[in-house]
Amino acid sequence: MARLAGFSYLAYTLAGLYITFGPIPSLSALSEQGAASPSLEFMFRTGFLAEAVLYTFVCISAAAMYVVLRSVSQGGALVAAFCRLIEGAMGATFIIFKYAAFAAVVNPDLTPGLSGEERVSLVAFLRDIYGSALYILLIPMAVGGVIFFSLFFRSRLIPRWLSAWGIVTYSVIGTLAASIILYPSLAEQVMLFFVPGALFEWVAAFWLLFAGINTKARVGEPSTAD
Repeated sequence: MARLAGFSYLAYTLAGLYITFGPIPSLSALSEQGAASPSLEFMFRTGFLAEAVLYTFVCISAAAMYVVLRSVSQGGALVAAFCRLIEGAMGATFIIFKYAAFAAVVNPDLTPGLSGEERVSLVAFLRDIYGSALYILLIPMAVGGVIFFSLFFRSRLIPRWLSAWGIVTYSVIGTLAASIILYPSLAEQVMLFFVPGALFEWVAAFWLLFAGINTKARVGEPSTAD
């Protein structure tokens, strides 16, 4: 199950990289090309597939981490897993808003009562909901991550330096997300601080996938794995 959690981390970080840096056109590019450019429409649909993969593996990782850590603290592991499941559910909801904007762009027949300017306004509204609301799901993500890696730190199932890095990483993500929700103008100024979070998830993914956990560790006992 620890290796499944590592594989899930790897899968959803790869999906996140594709969503962020892949050849996915913007909604504005689609609105300019419209249905006349099926290639752009196809590439945009790959982004939906990547997001579906991302949030599916977020939920799988939550279940796997719960199984690994329930012997340390069943209540703590359950709360953390629910937080990550909330993240997945919110992500799926936000995909619906994004798909609504996409459908309005590529199929104007769905909104026959709207003029061109009204349709553009509707698309911009749905796009802004999707873009801004994504910071909200980072809050339960951060809470779940802090709890999971606090349990890892306590149990020594993985090296304490990695557990401490996870606690700090998710604490920073939660703090930045809350700051952007309160002060949206900070978004462009603090985006760089999210990069260490992605780096940590890569390291944690490979550690859990290939090194696994120290099955000889016991809560409160020293471990040679450190």
